[in-house]
Amino acid sequence: MEFQPVVMAAGRGSRMTDLTCKSHKALLPIGNMPMMWYPINMLEKSGFTEAIVVVLDSFATEAQKVLTEICDVKMRLDFISIPDTEYWGTADVLRHIRDRIKTDVLVISSDLISDVSIHDIANVHRTYDATVTSFLSNIPEQYNEIPAPGPKSKKKPEKDYIGLDEKGCRVLFYTPEADLDAETVKISKSLLKRHPCVNIKSNLTDCHLYLMKKWVIDFLMEKSSISSIKAELLPYLTKKQFSKPKKEDLPNANASVLSANVEKDIFSFISQDPMFQKVEETSTWIDHTGDMENCYHGNQIRCYAYLQSNGFCVRTNTVSTYCEINRQIPKLLQALAPEKEISTKHSSAVIKGSSQVGSECLVGEGVTIGEKVSIKRSVIGKHCTVGDKVKITNSVILDHVNIGEGCNIQGSIVSSNSHINEKSDLKDCIVGTGENVKGKYTNEALTDVHRMIEI
Repeated sequence: MEFQPVVMAAGRGSRMTDLTCKSHKALLPIGNMPMMWYPINMLEKSGFTEAIVVVLDSFATEAQKVLTEICDVKMRLDFISIPDTEYWGTADVLRHIRDRIKTDVLVISSDLISDVSIHDIANVHRTYDATVTSFLSNIPEQYNEIPAPGPKSKKKPEKDYIGLDEKGCRVLFYTPEADLDAETVKISKSLLKRHPCVNIKSNLTDCHLYLMKKWVIDFLMEKSSISSIKAELLPYLTKKQFSKPKKEDLPNANASVLSANVEKDIFSFISQDPMFQKVEETSTWIDHTGDMENCYHGNQIRCYAYLQSNGFCVRTNTVSTYCEINRQIPKLLQALAPEKEISTKHSSAVIKGSSQVGSECLVGEGVTIGEKVSIKRSVIGKHCTVGDKVKITNSVILDHVNIGEGCNIQGSIVSSNSHINEKSDLKDCIVGTGENVKGKYTNEALTDVHRMIEI
């Protein structure tokens, strides 16, 4: 196996706590399939036969059951659970599973939904013998512009400033906006000397899909201060591309052994493929123009990116993206899972004759819909009951929800096991798990706030 897939599914959903205070983010339904099924399906579609799946202790058993029994995943999944009491970053997780990593690794987030070909990303990684290759994409505008249901807030979207070479695939610098000094991007003279043309992008999304060398995991064992792949490891590796290995200091007879700095330099972890090294030495091909220096300017650490030019990609890590992907998913399921028979209206659903369910809707297993009901651009979860004369528009209704007669639900998310009483009116609201709602609400988060964790 060339790449060993690791699915990061232990995220707590800190940007969508209204939905995750009583539910696990990775199991939130999207188009009536759990969120974490989408990246696993992407791996399976690309020919992978096994993967490591990292989850929290509290839902490890449930995740295994849902994926194997309900989603009918065929590939072998090795579930590794981490304590709910620990708040580990993605780099911390890689350290935790280091003994299970035998080859180069493919890290993918459980909230990524895309039709990208993993083979195309791997080809970039192979071509340049990259240390790490990231998947970058332009998120469709509607995911950034549509306001989220719930209380109105002015949250500034997070941006990354990414510098690419003239070919658009070598990552020359990588800086999250939060780490900028006075919103100024600083580029070293040495970098500009080697790469006079630098394209600075701030409209690309890091999709949290990475291919990386196995030796990077070994390096993380030494560099325990790095907790996050995106926020810390990638910027660190990007800067180190243009550094040179430290020269071995001559031993000082008067120096104390106890005071010596024993931290290994990152270059001491690099193990290059002998075959690739031989090809590089004998080939006349170089990756740049403008000088006669060696290929890659002699850089032993190389960071690259695959930029998706067309197709579909979104990370469902906020309430707004979660809501919008559910609206779009009926049109995307065929492309995302062409071999899977997914019906827009489950065969077991009961829909009374005078009711209208739009073609852009999904209706789950065991749903009962009463008379004179209108449902447009919405997803109805499993085993829901919808009373007579109900109107549902642009909404996401999760599993086991009971909606009383005469209700009007617009632009809202109703979480599992909730009860919406007769003639209730919800507009742009979030209803938490197990809530009992009655009345008229606009831009409200109707949740058990005492169990919400704000991060």
